[in-house]
Amino acid sequence: MAVLRSEASVGTMVPDRYLAQLCKHLSQEVPASYSAREGRAEFGFGHCSLQTARHALMLVVEAEDETSLARVQHIVSTYLERSMWREKPTINWIRTSD
Repeated sequence: MAVLRSEASVGTMVPDRYLAQLCKHLSQEVPASYSAREGRAEFGFGHCSLQTARHALMLVVEAEDETSLARVQHIVSTYLERSMWREKPTINWIRTSD
């Protein structure tokens, strides 16, 4: 089965801070790891890769079906919106192909 993929770029002046916060929060529920510039969270139905960029946090979500993809997007978006509540982030997922 083909892997479905979507990406989002979330603008922020401190992407490294939010990468660490998001991975720490997710690690309470699922396996998650991170370094200063990259992170990854493994769900039983998909995963999310994170990477810092200049003034942005880059998110890539992959899953095997539409329902799982939407579920990972929702979970990641919810946790990130809570972490970035001061900045009121805009998270627009864009479907991409590998």
